[in-house]
Amino acid sequence: MSRFDFEAWRLLAQRSPSAYFQARERAIERLINSHPPAQAARLRDFQAHIDSVRVLAGSPIKATRELMGMMEDRLEAMGGRIRALQHSSQAMEDIKDHLVELHSDQRNFDGDQ
Repeated sequence: MSRFDFEAWRLLAQRSPSAYFQARERAIERLINSHPPAQAARLRDFQAHIDSVRVLAGSPIKATRELMGMMEDRLEAMGGRIRALQHSSQAMEDIKDHLVELHSDQRNFDGDQ
C-alpha cells in the first residue's frame, strides 16, 4: 500500500474541491475493488453509511465525533465476539482433554483384562 500524502490531498481540496471529491471517490472505489466481491459489497455499504453520517452531521467536527462513536461501537462488538470465541475455544479444549482422558482410561481398562 502506498503512503498517504496528506499534503497533496490538502492542496487538491484547497485548489479544487470538486477534483478532490472525484479523486477521493476514485481512491475509495479502488480500495474497495481490491477486495473479494462479498467483502467489497460490505465495504461499499459501510462507505455509504460513512458518507451519510458526514452529510447529516452538519460539520466536520460533528461528523468526526459520530464516526468515532460508530467505530467504538464496532470495536466493542468485535471484542465481544472475540471473547465469545475464546470461551468456545476453551470449552472445546476442555472437551478434547476429557476425551483424551477417557480414551486413556479405556486403553488402561482394556489392558487390565
